[in-house]
Amino acid sequence: MAGPTRPDTSKECMAMTPFEHAGLTLGSHFQPIYSLAHRRTVGVEALLRAEQHTSPLSPADAYALVTTPEQRHALDMAVCQAHANRFTQLPYNADRWLFLNVDAASLSRPERAATLLNTIRDLGLEPSSVVLEVLEHVLQVDEALIESVNLLKKAGFLIAIDDFGVGHSNLDRVCQLEPDLVKFDRHLLRSAVSQPRTRNLLPRLVHLMHEIGALVVEEGIETETDVLVALESGCDLVQGYFIARPSPVPDQDTAITPRIDSRWDELMVRNLLKRKITRRQIELARQSFVQSAIALMQGTPFEQAAMPMLAMPDVIRCFLLDSEGRQLGRNLNSQQAPKSTAPKFAPLADTTGAVWSRRSYFQHAIDQPGVLYMSEPYLSMTDTRSCITLSMAIEIDEAMHVLCADVLVKRTSR
Repeated sequence: MAGPTRPDTSKECMAMTPFEHAGLTLGSHFQPIYSLAHRRTVGVEALLRAEQHTSPLSPADAYALVTTPEQRHALDMAVCQAHANRFTQLPYNADRWLFLNVDAASLSRPERAATLLNTIRDLGLEPSSVVLEVLEHVLQVDEALIESVNLLKKAGFLIAIDDFGVGHSNLDRVCQLEPDLVKFDRHLLRSAVSQPRTRNLLPRLVHLMHEIGALVVEEGIETETDVLVALESGCDLVQGYFIARPSPVPDQDTAITPRIDSRWDELMVRNLLKRKITRRQIELARQSFVQSAIALMQGTPFEQAAMPMLAMPDVIRCFLLDSEGRQLGRNLNSQQAPKSTAPKFAPLADTTGAVWSRRSYFQHAIDQPGVLYMSEPYLSMTDTRSCITLSMAIEIDEAMHVLCADVLVKRTSR
């Protein structure tokens, strides 16, 4: 992907390469971006290390010294040139992406995007080896921006939305830009580590980005717990101090992979135990469900036929649908269920006559009579608990019905 490496790849050689722009000395550090599936580094993010009169400046302070869009774009091109030049000096840059942070000013006009394209090509880098990171919440999505992004995509660049999940993140902006990658803000991971609800939400956010067509990078991986949360979320790539700290020459995978593997092994052991417990619980529920279905087909009243299911500890309720998905009668709640629904959800408690024909558990059951179907976990409208639904289409009095049972999905202990 990148051009051939140069013979001298020492840190000293790279540190001596001067890059100056508007009174600033522009330096580069690189931080690995690691693929959990490939078990290797697939890219590095270039991070600005700027100085003014030997005094260090943060990237934000460096860009604050320039005010007009033209000046920000000129500084941006100098920074990209410095990063790209040093990237070609890395001893192992082949088959790795260079992640470059790009200022919004450089994308606000197509002619500036063209300058970025030419700057990268002039340095001998293929655009397909470069990921352009843009801050989603500072972009003003208009025709000029879309034109600029499309120009860069057509040239072969990959586009990454940076810091998604912070501030005024807007899913519509992400859909409009159609990025190749989305980088979740580190604060989203911090929240997932400390708050069970966010931790349960994180895999769904990852899945949503996959549906959009983007790979997910989770930033801010700083501890062993962070690695476990990232692994559980199903994200694709990770970045952070636990993986490797920024450096003029980043760590190699011989140092990174053992740290990840130890967390992976722990997660596999935990998941294996969880799957064993879940399989046993589901199998018992399936056996009871079939027993109830047979009783119904033999003419046993619903309340009596449902008793084997309702006796299971994780079963919430049973209910019966007609061939159109309309609920017949009330829910039959298990003895373990709360005696009354919380007042704030009382309007949802009575589901008599409700139509569930759009639910996957009804559609799959009615399409394959006699086959037991188990849904994916979802939030129940009846009492807002997370559950799965077992369902099967059966004949009762020569008419097709669908028997359903909601089974509680327990939150795992953290």
